[in-house]
Order: sequence, then structure tokens, then C-alpha cells
Amino acid sequence: MHFRAFYLEHAGDLIFFARKFVDIHTAEDIVHDLFVQLWDKRSTVIVEKNIRSYLISTVQHACYDHLKHQRVKDAFMEKTTQQLKIEELTYFDTSSEDLWTKDKMETIYESIEQLPDRSKNVFKMAYLEGKKHSDIAERMKISVRTVETHVYKALKILRESLLFLFFI
Repeated sequence: MHFRAFYLEHAGDLIFFARKFVDIHTAEDIVHDLFVQLWDKRSTVIVEKNIRSYLISTVQHACYDHLKHQRVKDAFMEKTTQQLKIEELTYFDTSSEDLWTKDKMETIYESIEQLPDRSKNVFKMAYLEGKKHSDIAERMKISVRTVETHVYKALKILRESLLFLFFI
């Protein structure tokens, strides 16, 4: 019962203090871990002076350790992400066997430019800019169904005009 009262007396202030450095969930975890450690070591922990200073100091060090670990983890993730990007670029490195050579890509872009104006604009927004059909419809002041029709029409024309690329 005494430990519970001790916990209730100090936990709120310690979480508030830890929140200055870490997010709420981490702050709560740090404070709860501190009290679990205190409970586990209750027979050996002796604090003669100011218990509040001891608790604040312990939370401060735990926050520091967490932030230091987070920095290492973030650096590892960034390095790993960069390495994956390098490996992906290496994988897609152009070679004589590469399916999408510069010439083929130019042919595709030229075919897109040959589309009827409205279909070309809708197609570019949908596929090259990644816009949603609803956004395109709103921007061009046409219905979503009309956007879908233009996309369908553009894809049909491109399939027919670029069919030879896949059989070369």
C-alpha cells in the first residue's frame, strides 16, 4: 500500500518531466520502468537525501539513453534505406538486356504526345503526376466517369501503338 501511494505521489510529475524530452507513451514507459526497478530492488535501494531529485535524475538519464538509442536506430534505418536504394539502382542499371532503354522510353513519351489533347492531359495527370480521378475531374470541370473514359481511351491507343515494343 505504501508503494502505491509513493507511485501515485510521484508518477505524474515524472511523466510530465519526461514529456519535455520524449513522447507521452515513451515517457509513461520510462516512468513505469523506473518504478518496476524500484520495486524489484526495494530491499537494496537506499536514498538518504531527496527522493524527488533521485527520481528526476533517474528519469533524465533514461530519457537521454532512449534518445541516444533512437538516434542510433534512426541512423541505421537511414543507412539501410540508402543502401537499398543503391542496390535498387544497381539492379536497374542499364545494360544491353534492359527492357526499358532510353529509346523505348522516348517512343512511349512520343506516343503519349500523339494522344488527343483531352485524353493526353487526363492521362498525364493520372499516370505521370499520380493524381486521383476525382481531383482530375474537379480540376478539368468534368465528371469522374469522363476522366475514366479518357484514361481508358488513352490506354487503348497506347496499347495498340506500343504493342511492337514488347515483341522486339
